[in-house]
Amino acid sequence: MTAVLPLVVVALVRPSAGTAAARPTGTDGAMPAAAAAAAAGVGAAADPASPGPWAVGYRTVRITDPRRPGRGLITSLWYPAQSAAAVAPTAPLLPRTINLPGTAGTGRLDRAVRPVPLAGSLPALASARRSGAAAGGSCPEVRGGDRGRAGRPAFYPLVGNIGIDSDVAVTGARPAPGPFPLVVFSHGSAGSRVQAAYLMEALASHGYVVAAPDHPGDTMVDFAAGRAQPQIAMAVDRSRDLSAVIDGLTEPSCAVRPLIRADRIAAVGFSFGGLTAIVSSVGLLSAPPDPRVRVSVGIAAATAPLPAAFLARIRVPTLLLAGTRDPVATLDDNAGRAFRQLSSSHPRVSATVTDATHNSFTEICRQDGLLGAEHLPPVLRLRVALTAAATCGPPLLAAPAAHRVADRTVVAFLDWQLRGDAASQRYLAADGQRVPPGVALRLRR
Repeated sequence: MTAVLPLVVVALVRPSAGTAAARPTGTDGAMPAAAAAAAAGVGAAADPASPGPWAVGYRTVRITDPRRPGRGLITSLWYPAQSAAAVAPTAPLLPRTINLPGTAGTGRLDRAVRPVPLAGSLPALASARRSGAAAGGSCPEVRGGDRGRAGRPAFYPLVGNIGIDSDVAVTGARPAPGPFPLVVFSHGSAGSRVQAAYLMEALASHGYVVAAPDHPGDTMVDFAAGRAQPQIAMAVDRSRDLSAVIDGLTEPSCAVRPLIRADRIAAVGFSFGGLTAIVSSVGLLSAPPDPRVRVSVGIAAATAPLPAAFLARIRVPTLLLAGTRDPVATLDDNAGRAFRQLSSSHPRVSATVTDATHNSFTEICRQDGLLGAEHLPPVLRLRVALTAAATCGPPLLAAPAAHRVADRTVVAFLDWQLRGDAASQRYLAADGQRVPPGVALRLRR
């Protein structure tokens, strides 16, 4: 939930022989969303804080890194799904439509989607199945690991069978025709892969495939069990985890491979995961640079331990999102300093949210409602209660408002940098009329 990084983490950084590739140019295949948005009656200028034109599907898969035997990465996948209007009512193998309840007045879209096996849901996926994906390939599905079943709302576990049912994503929904850009998400220390599910859903609804692994040794479950990996080793493993997820999802044997644009990949992270995302393009000790990462986003990112010379080596476009009341990744020492010292990152954007605290950008205020659940480990119950108490009440910004800012800035930045949608800059310009009250934006090109 939070990241408390020791100063010795400065030992993690060192010069490397290579640097990350510059951001992609051109817009070939960059905006498959545009046609779909038009078909759905959504204009290109639609607010990125609002749900996008796609319904949202959800799956859980396991990815392993052959270079680190035994390190299995349970990974949540969110992806654009076909809406009811895009699926024939009599489609074979789809006996019924799953309708999510409408939420009038909340900014959520009413969605109707149909559950089907992901590996057989698109013609393009047939070849992947023939090459080994039918048996799981490099990303076998985890069945029964989460409470949600195909056709039901996605289930986001806190621990075991204790968790939250989504009001947006549907497990096993029929994917929309791709390919789409890929976003890999790194959670915070003692967090989880569903820590920022609201943002993952928003990205998927705007046409991104999102993959969020649990980092073994640094999850809520690990914390509750009293086991934790040393932070320096964990920082290196986290970087390798993101690369392993990219590897697994882009292997031909992975059933979701046809949904992914392997040349349009962003790393997004929260807290300790924000550090992970920001360093992913340049590497960390034994974790090599991953030149496939073209954009990085740090949300309440704990970047204070990174020396100026290290930050100056990062060349990919970077977004930093932070709150003015964050006592963990304090504004001046983290996002403020990183924005100044990311001198080779072009463009870079800083979004500062008045009265937001560290965990305002997580699901902690919803998870607080799970404290009465039976069998919740006492140490985890206490951690959730204390974190929620420090996050979810006045004078701090209400979580839904913080989430809306995160949705707007992250979607707009990725649309701009991964898809070449210049119109999205209007949501990131400091003097723009579309900047909500309480949000300070800075842009350096």
